[in-house]
Amino acid sequence: MIYTITLNPSIDRTMHFPRLAVGELNRAAQSRSDYSGKGVNVSVALSRFGLDSITTGLMAGAYGRVLVAGLRDMGLTCDFVEVQGETRSNVTVIDTATGVTTKLNEPGPTITESDLAAFEARLLERLAPGDVCVMSGALPAGAPADAYARLIAAVRRRGGAAVLDTSGDAMAAGCAAAPDLVKPNTVEAGELVGARFDGEAGLDGRISACLQGIRRLGPRRVLLSLGELGGAYADGEGAWLAEPPAITEVSAVGAGDTFLAAGLWAWLQGLPPEQIARWAVAGGTAAAKQDGTVIPSRAQIEEVYREVRVRPLD
Repeated sequence: MIYTITLNPSIDRTMHFPRLAVGELNRAAQSRSDYSGKGVNVSVALSRFGLDSITTGLMAGAYGRVLVAGLRDMGLTCDFVEVQGETRSNVTVIDTATGVTTKLNEPGPTITESDLAAFEARLLERLAPGDVCVMSGALPAGAPADAYARLIAAVRRRGGAAVLDTSGDAMAAGCAAAPDLVKPNTVEAGELVGARFDGEAGLDGRISACLQGIRRLGPRRVLLSLGELGGAYADGEGAWLAEPPAITEVSAVGAGDTFLAAGLWAWLQGLPPEQIARWAVAGGTAAAKQDGTVIPSRAQIEEVYREVRVRPLD
């Protein structure tokens, strides 16, 4: 079984404005609300590939109850631990005239050590050898930086596989716990190993060095999201770069989660490394063409997949 873990889920609202004027009254041309959180998005994306998962994490208050009910209505299996406070509600504002996207995120509830202990106990009650735990998103207020690292260690002791997608100190601590796969983006790669991806001169070498540098921190595999450049994958066999077709981006919200889910599906299918990179980029690119936190269909991902090009990195 696959467990997606979102310790700070959200209800996301996306609003489009013909032209955004800061400090003035703005009327949205259209809006939508989505039940979200990075792990939630991964569960939805995995379902597009026919993979069942259990969506877990922490929820709080009225928004938390609405979130869980909405996820169940979507057909997801949920097992959240309730804590004090209120689940966050996030807003994404899109200026249609300029194409600029602005995200406004609430902090969510402040959790305690006992909240984390209760969640870990609930997870380990279910976990069996061979299960996969995908830990996604920023830690909630009150959680120590090594919260994911502790979960990774617990999962591995039970014979499970651990996948991590977070940032900052939580990512650094998580890498040291030797997860089976991590999915940083360019900003997070910069935080981890000082990687830079501006300019084309020596880009392949810099991507390769970044992948290997992150692997030396502890992860067995690295799936690196490179935005409009595509994505790269490295394991003990080598490194590969997958380049996407040109698209008109509508919203990048959820693209990284679909990138991870598609790559994870390919890995679990036992596909070769270059196909893991190719499927990941197809998923992320297809998601960037959707509005709000809309996860693309399998057909939409496959359409992009046919145009993704992969090559090995030296």
